[in-house]
Amino acid sequence: MPIKHIGLINPISIKKFEFSWYEKNESVEFETFENIPDFFVNDESSLTKIQSDFYNEVKFPNYDDVDDFGSLIDKASKSIFAKKLDEEIPIGARVLEAGCGTGQLSIFLSRFNREIFSIDISKGSLIEAKKFIDKCNIKNVYISRMNIFKNFFQENFFDVVISNGVLHHTHNTELAFKKIAKLLKPNGHILIGLYHKQGRFLHSIRQKIIGNFGKRFQFLDGFFKLNVSDSKKKAWYLDQYKNPWETSHTASELLDWFEDANIDYVSSIPFDFNSNKKLFDKRKIPSKSKLLIKESLETFKLKNLKEGGFFIIIGKKKK
Repeated sequence: MPIKHIGLINPISIKKFEFSWYEKNESVEFETFENIPDFFVNDESSLTKIQSDFYNEVKFPNYDDVDDFGSLIDKASKSIFAKKLDEEIPIGARVLEAGCGTGQLSIFLSRFNREIFSIDISKGSLIEAKKFIDKCNIKNVYISRMNIFKNFFQENFFDVVISNGVLHHTHNTELAFKKIAKLLKPNGHILIGLYHKQGRFLHSIRQKIIGNFGKRFQFLDGFFKLNVSDSKKKAWYLDQYKNPWETSHTASELLDWFEDANIDYVSSIPFDFNSNKKLFDKRKIPSKSKLLIKESLETFKLKNLKEGGFFIIIGKKKK
């Protein structure tokens, strides 16, 4: 039977499938699938459904090389970014991952009594996440299907909001950012990862070659030479070369969005990343001129062929 309620979800209530509501201006029916709350409401863009269907097939990343919670911890800990994030998010923090995919980052961050709320539009990806969560008996990761543009969370609720490699696949990246920025508490941290306009340049050429000519030119992408499963290679190929939509952005652009959303700059990867410093240690905001030079240099950096031309900016919401 559908669950019918009016208003906004109290995120805490998701834990018990008891949904609290207010703002009596909208009535929507919701169902569950595989014991996962389905709060998805379509928006005005047909791309949302297209991407939902696409990631139902891709399920990226999958769990082929992850047997249990311990092996997931080992895998994620090899990422400097993920390791630092886990070390710096406070004990007991309420965290939102907007666009969690198969949930691996959310699950990795679930230690230290945190409450992790994870949303995505792909049923297939969420089902993979739920299988692993149930298998490992994880009790503090609460997944649900939800549209970023039509999310039902309370504003000013989360201590940390993460959206890494997601918003550039939506029909309006800036609007998607604004929607999730409102959910962040004052003094809370937000981490946004996007494709970089200049950093994506070399990969965009490779996209055209591999996308048009297929397997004969996959040698141009080192991922296909890795000792990983065929299903992982297929997921990577679809995500990187057959994705229905992607946009790319600049750090300067994202900094303008931060300012409009009352969010202070904290740090960025790669523009002022220092492995000896914490991600949440505030750096001096780079000047427009210096940032322009740094961003321009991203165009021909060969490392971007491996990493896909990606950048992350971390901010802190003002009081």
